[in-house]
Amino acid sequence: MANAVITGGTNGIGRSLAARLAREGHRVAVVGRSAAAPEGVELVRGDLSTIAGTAAVAEEVASRFDVVDHLVLGAGRYTRRREVTADGLEHSFALYAVSRFALVERLLPVLERSAAPVVVSLCGVAGLKGPGIQWDDLALSRGFRAFRAVSQGARAADLLGAGFADRHPGSAVRYVLHNPMFVDSGLGAQVGGLRGRALDVVAGWFARSTADAADQVHRFLADPPAVPFTASRAGTPIDPGRPEFDPATAARLYTVLEGVTASAR
Repeated sequence: MANAVITGGTNGIGRSLAARLAREGHRVAVVGRSAAAPEGVELVRGDLSTIAGTAAVAEEVASRFDVVDHLVLGAGRYTRRREVTADGLEHSFALYAVSRFALVERLLPVLERSAAPVVVSLCGVAGLKGPGIQWDDLALSRGFRAFRAVSQGARAADLLGAGFADRHPGSAVRYVLHNPMFVDSGLGAQVGGLRGRALDVVAGWFARSTADAADQVHRFLADPPAVPFTASRAGTPIDPGRPEFDPATAARLYTVLEGVTASAR
């Protein structure tokens, strides 16, 4: 049996995946602010939007688990208006990029004690159009748009996966980027207004269920990839050589995030 930790696991895809893994007899912990975890699942309460909060979550996980076999990074939230965290970061970038970077780096020792460690990051996987990372304005203080914030965060999450093997050569960790595409996970409530209600209606007609999306992630955990880096969009493999996964750009992001997290200590 495996030990699994899931961020964003108190609702949506993460909750469905946590419940399934627990039913299969695995030890599972979900990270979130909610006090409600699925039956048979442990809760690690924490705030991943701040660097200190992410560090505290990593410390709590490491204190509970000698080994982590599966780390699923699913925390994310759509924000209509610009929000700045206690660290001066734009909220989406804090969740999609900074927390994922810090959590993986801090949990690497317990991940590498596993015989087959897997990190799955639910992110864009090179599917979002529009502006890329705003290197000179990561906090999006100029011309904030909700889609721009989500796009920047998702692109950064993609680069973290693409650059992991170069940052940690020889690591046994298999890093998977995965986008389940259109899922009925309650996004309409976050979007709000008429647009959000319309989104919920469309999702009810066409979107896959959270259980189906969780099944896509489960396959990577049950049968880890043989290669260090894998990208997938709704089950369709994505070429790891795409320009969106440029190694030099990934290395640049890692350097930036090192500086961001170091300055907050």
